[in-house]
Amino acid sequence: MDTDRIEKRKKNSARLVWGSKPKRAPNPRDIEFQTAEVVIPNPFRDQTRLSSYSTDLSRAAIDATKMNRLIWGDNLLAMQALLASGYEDKVGLIYIDPPFWTDEDYYLNVTVDGGGVTRSPSIIERLAYKDYWEGGIDSYLDMLYPRLQLMKRLLSKNGVLFVHTDWHVGHYIKVIADEVFGGENHRSEIIWQRFSFHADAKRFGMVHDTLLEYSRSDEYTYIPQTGKWKKQYVDSHFREDPDGRQYTLSDATAPGHGSTGKPMRFGDKLLHPPKGTMWRWADQDEVDRLMKEGRIVLTSSGRPRVKWYLDEKEGPTVHSIWTDIPPLNSQAAERVGFPTQKPEALLERIIRSSSNEGDLVADFFCGSGTTLVVAERLNRKWIGCDFSKTALQVTRNRLVDAEARPFLVENIGNYQRHMIYLAGARIYEMQCIVLKLYGAVPRQDLPELGVRKGDDGALELVYVSYPDRPVTARKVAELAVQAETLDGTGYRRLVVLGWDYEYNFEEMLEARKRASLRRTKVEILNRTIPPEVYDYLKTHESTDEIEDLSGTVIFHDKPYLKLTKPVRERSQKNAKVTLGIERYVVFDVPIEDEEQRREVLEIAKKSFAALLDYWAVDWDYDGLMFKSGWQAFRGFGRNMEPVPTRASKELPTGRKYTIAVRAVDIFGNDATATCTADLR
Repeated sequence: MDTDRIEKRKKNSARLVWGSKPKRAPNPRDIEFQTAEVVIPNPFRDQTRLSSYSTDLSRAAIDATKMNRLIWGDNLLAMQALLASGYEDKVGLIYIDPPFWTDEDYYLNVTVDGGGVTRSPSIIERLAYKDYWEGGIDSYLDMLYPRLQLMKRLLSKNGVLFVHTDWHVGHYIKVIADEVFGGENHRSEIIWQRFSFHADAKRFGMVHDTLLEYSRSDEYTYIPQTGKWKKQYVDSHFREDPDGRQYTLSDATAPGHGSTGKPMRFGDKLLHPPKGTMWRWADQDEVDRLMKEGRIVLTSSGRPRVKWYLDEKEGPTVHSIWTDIPPLNSQAAERVGFPTQKPEALLERIIRSSSNEGDLVADFFCGSGTTLVVAERLNRKWIGCDFSKTALQVTRNRLVDAEARPFLVENIGNYQRHMIYLAGARIYEMQCIVLKLYGAVPRQDLPELGVRKGDDGALELVYVSYPDRPVTARKVAELAVQAETLDGTGYRRLVVLGWDYEYNFEEMLEARKRASLRRTKVEILNRTIPPEVYDYLKTHESTDEIEDLSGTVIFHDKPYLKLTKPVRERSQKNAKVTLGIERYVVFDVPIEDEEQRREVLEIAKKSFAALLDYWAVDWDYDGLMFKSGWQAFRGFGRNMEPVPTRASKELPTGRKYTIAVRAVDIFGNDATATCTADLR
């Protein structure tokens, strides 16, 4: 009876259980990606290559599935969208380096005019990190568990996942990954020694991270890797030739498998192999050749030995303990100042061992972009995703510096709308919340409008934009006319709270004002909605509670970008067009240290270029898709210097061009503007 009970007992049924564990796996979602930019790091090299991505770039008909992709946004939504757009079973290798539940944060040290300042994390970075940990380990598992489920679906039949973790959460990740992928598909647990010393007073020093490797099936890609011989081994086993080459001598025999091999001639000596062995060569001609080349050496006792040179000898096979890849030090050439940056050598070993050229590699916590930079260098296709705009701009700059193939920078379409729905709210509820957080009273007749008493006592009409569309100059001009007469007495000031603004918004708004037959006297203030408003949906059950919170959320004025008028130098068929950035003003300076903040603002007054991380130019903007045919960025580490503020390009004459510029500062703010060059 007891035997029957044991036989009927379930096997491999162990699971990790926590109170908020998701009961259903996430499904693909039909979410569009919006292309923010087509980045062409080397336009001269890649002009002909672009036709393989689209037959008509002027119509923005890019086939995203043929291009490498850098995506900003929540990686859960990104993976659901990728699954819905044909990427199921398509990814050969996924590497992720999620947060470890440590004291590490998203503060980033940046250099401004030669001095270091600490950039505070953006609100969306704070919230993402807070969402991971606000419920302790439960919140972290809530975040990671559904993402692992999506990654399994993205992996190809021979695909492999590497999860980079450490002692804080590695044991939890191992259990849920066993559940998702199956314990039989756990391939390796790799120990990477990232420090030689760690001062832990009351325990053994924590000097390593862990890499957990899982496969989609038992037909996974694995390519053995070799390392370098340790100096101690080389010193004890190798000696130098007169020409300085290091060599060692090895046995000239092979097992005889129960018999003794035939004798062979070594120079003028006919030698028999020891009993039960055979010489390792098949015929005398091979021995004669090696003797002539000096590759067979006779010892003082007259026995032959084989000469192996160190520079020809393959290194030792790499096993599951990696001690030969040091962490990045402060002087490393590849260092970009990102707090969680990993060395390229680490990713190179992972990518080489688990993928082939042409395979698709993905990193959904891409951080500083090391995975993508290495994948590019090793001729793999790649997809990267991160919720931090700063991470994406660091990654973009590294890929441009590496002269990567053309790639897309994308946003998740209607990202704010999806985030609102994920938080359990509706659009009109979010508009009401934004108005209340700004200190305005929502109107009953026009839900996107509210009224607020300004600091100077003037009544302000406040408009909240829709989350799935940019604010247009036309819309604001219409609102200004409406504000002048609304409620009979009208309003002296219109405040626009926007998630995003259209290209060249300020210039287009000014042009509308100049062209209007009706000159309005309404003052217009344009501000951006911070992503932290999502948090209030989760933490406050009623919108009535938010009234007490007005003033705690800062709505910054949007950055201002003004271009110089293009200068033309004509030739017969082409004209050299030069334009530049005349002015860049940023109002959101995320530095908590007040002294540093004042210093940065003072530097910005003297030279706005000190705040620009990069800017790019689309010399023939079609109004749909920004294609960066020229770009400048300030570099990394010791090579960092202010960006130039002028750009030139020769363009064919005979037509009129719309030129678009996109500028991104060191804090992640971005601004766009356009101008025209008439070469007819």
